Amino acid sequence: MDYLGEIIEGLKYALPAAVTGYTTYYFLNRFYRYEEKKALLLAKSDLKKHALPIRLQAYERLALFLERISPAKLVQNIKPDSDDLHTYELSLIVQIESEFEHNLSQQIYVSTKCWEMIATAKNATMLFIKQTSEDTNLKTAGDLQRALIERSAQEEVPTNIGLAYIRNEVTELL
Repeated sequence: MDYLGEIIEGLKYALPAAVTGYTTYYFLNRFYRYEEKKALLLAKSDLKKHALPIRLQAYERLALFLERISPAKLVQNIKPDSDDLHTYELSLIVQIESEFEHNLSQQIYVSTKCWEMIATAKNATMLFIKQTSEDTNLKTAGDLQRALIERSAQEEVPTNIGLAYIRNEVTELL
């Protein structure tokens, strides 16, 4: 019995010490996790604060890209080298592709959905130009120029849809 009494006597001291030790460990562990999360949130907040201007600049560049490839503006900036309708059509499409390649790096700063909208607007604009050039009444590059301007005034051009998407996304970002 003497042996059992010593065990009970030892438990009288060990059990409160174990409970106190576990409680201390539990609360310190929670405290450290809370501090870690707080530091991570502060770091993310700081990163967002520095990344926001870069992201906004990317949206600006993509908006400028869409403005430049808008059919009415494109034909004002790209004058025909000759009267050949198909040569002019090709030069417009090459210009769109060139502008797009120049802005490829911007995709890392915008959402995937936004980038898809930009690429879709580019492809739809090229299709808009090709479809317009297929009109059998058009004979010269000048005719194509006028037809693109007129059709742009009458229909919703794909670049406007892309610009609207950019505006919405930037509004959500701010």
